Amino acid sequence: MLLQKAIKQKIFSAKKEAVIDLGSNSIRMLIYEDFEKSQIPVFNEKAVCSIGSTLELTGKLDPLGVQYSITVLERFKNILDNSKVSNVNIFATAAVRDAKDGVYFKSVVEKIFDQEVEILTGEKEAERSALGVILGFEKVNGIVADLGGGSLELAKVKNGVIEKKASLPIGVLRLFNRPKKKKLIKVSGLIRDNLSNINWLKKTKVKNLYVVGGVWRTLLKVDIFLKKYPLNVLHQYQISREEALELCLKIDDKKKITSLKLDKITKSRTNYLPIATNILKQLLNIISPEKLQCSISGVREGTLIVKSGYKLIKHDLLSNFIEYSAFRTGDYGENYLKYFNFIKKIFNDNENFPIRLLKPTCSLSNMDWGLGAFQKAELVFSQILNTPALSLSHNDRIKVALAGFWRHCSTKYYPDREYLGLLSNNEILIARQVGAALRLASGISTISSIFLDNLSLSKKNNTIILSVPNKNSKIITKSVQKRLKSLSKEMDSDFKILYF
Repeated sequence: MLLQKAIKQKIFSAKKEAVIDLGSNSIRMLIYEDFEKSQIPVFNEKAVCSIGSTLELTGKLDPLGVQYSITVLERFKNILDNSKVSNVNIFATAAVRDAKDGVYFKSVVEKIFDQEVEILTGEKEAERSALGVILGFEKVNGIVADLGGGSLELAKVKNGVIEKKASLPIGVLRLFNRPKKKKLIKVSGLIRDNLSNINWLKKTKVKNLYVVGGVWRTLLKVDIFLKKYPLNVLHQYQISREEALELCLKIDDKKKITSLKLDKITKSRTNYLPIATNILKQLLNIISPEKLQCSISGVREGTLIVKSGYKLIKHDLLSNFIEYSAFRTGDYGENYLKYFNFIKKIFNDNENFPIRLLKPTCSLSNMDWGLGAFQKAELVFSQILNTPALSLSHNDRIKVALAGFWRHCSTKYYPDREYLGLLSNNEILIARQVGAALRLASGISTISSIFLDNLSLSKKNNTIILSVPNKNSKIITKSVQKRLKSLSKEMDSDFKILYF
């Protein structure tokens, strides 16, 4: 009864909410089941309306874009009503705030949804984008650059604290649609003039440049494609400053993009890539970061943090996600915690596999669909690599996926070896050890996971000790002993079974 009550409490604690972003180029709606637990939307739809395409020419929103956007927004309203989402946050960015008819468009949208639409100032947009990036990384130090259709937002972040903010009218849609008479001033010069006006930017030398926005993501998709990088995950994908500059040179005009056969990757953003690379090159030269990192979380996520009053940045977001994920996949008894408590004593916190990754490994590798061992191992490996957890870096994903793989099959087998080249030998070794420890725990819990509460695993000097109550001695089968021996071999240790 207590378990059922807890389950019901978790179900009813889920609070759906939505955010609608009225951007210069596109309009997007995202619905979250419980943003506090998982920052991955259960609904995500975008429509390219280009309401800001005529802004430089007429000073007003594009009439056809506005007409199309109203149709899209009416559809969004219908979806919200059907899904019973009452908490909706709607905001507009550069095109609406700069257009002469922006206030009128705002009133039309408010009539559709019967609620207020927030028009973000440039600095507020920069702040929200930075909050979204802080949400999506374990530690943020550097410059956040959010490039949209109508503007470029910049923020300086030090140890997760936003110190400086700026907004510049050099969005890709706006620059691409500049009237011919204004193109006498070359785009590169216009970009340079705007960036040079930010005094604090010129004085800033940082380790990281975090890029946010669809055109940046497209640029990095190209890099993944050209390098044949095995992990097709954009969030926390990173390249060096030199690699970023080299990438810019490869795709700084449409002819190069066509010659590289990138059209399917770049899709509707092909026209904007040369402008985006121009902006990126100048930013890279001004602040000279060591690395460029991609963030899929930005102004929308930052808006939810502000509007809903969440203090997510101060919490362990990964633990929140794992708790949510375990519940959604049917682990109502929180077996992943039993596994974690059983194996944690034999692992110390270290850079090759930090303790913070043990719970995710215990939870995300937990699967039993009646498949063969190797089939389960491969499926778990793939699922973990692509799990929608913002807090996991690419390095983290591969280590956790490897440990999950070896939980389900012997360490003499390997998954696709191209991923192993992204880790050091020591990282691979400890992933094998964690996998072997989970394999032992799985063997013990074959009868029932409750026995993991009665047994304990520890390490003293160079010996791994499995302590077993005499009443549970039958659990220690030949298979369990074999797995204990395998774990001790991986950890270069002796082993001992202690009955009491």
